[in-house]
Amino acid sequence: MIKIATTSLLLLVSLSVFAQTDNMSVGQIKSEETIKVSKKKKRYQYFSGSAPVTMADGSVKPIADVRIGEHVKTCRDGKTTATQVKQIDVFNQPYSALTAFYLRPAETVAESQQIVPALLIEATPDHRVQTSHGKKRMKKLSKKDVLYHYEPATGLVSLWKIGAVKENARRVTKAYHLETVDGTYLVDNVMVANN
Repeated sequence: MIKIATTSLLLLVSLSVFAQTDNMSVGQIKSEETIKVSKKKKRYQYFSGSAPVTMADGSVKPIADVRIGEHVKTCRDGKTTATQVKQIDVFNQPYSALTAFYLRPAETVAESQQIVPALLIEATPDHRVQTSHGKKRMKKLSKKDVLYHYEPATGLVSLWKIGAVKENARRVTKAYHLETVDGTYLVDNVMVANN
């Protein structure tokens, strides 16, 4: 009886170790495939590690600190909602320089307000952002484009237009890209697309 119990226990331990090893191999293969797919496309999409991502609870975190499974804010039908991060791509010594674009409110600013608020967003030229006319690559943006901006103070989504675009704004040594369940998330409270 003891011999059968010992044999059964050893068999279970062996199967458990084999299953863990097999799962680790699949995880490693999956991440290698992701890198290979990115290299084939040659349309890299990423932000610098300091790009501020709005979390589901309203807090802000650098994109480098966001983890798989966490919930981040996005916008849908003019309202904010949460979506889950399902993949994070990390690029060491990325090929493309970042493109910078400056945003300003689409509505006219009252004459009494002397300073016009502005936002700076930096990403690769091929990164997509959500405009009022659908997803568009950053290198295709013009002053006619309008993007969605979440206003944390009011909880509303407002329209911001492109003020200026600067190509090859700067290079980074490490960059990040998130993939979410909904396909979008907020960077500096501006809705960006992950595909």
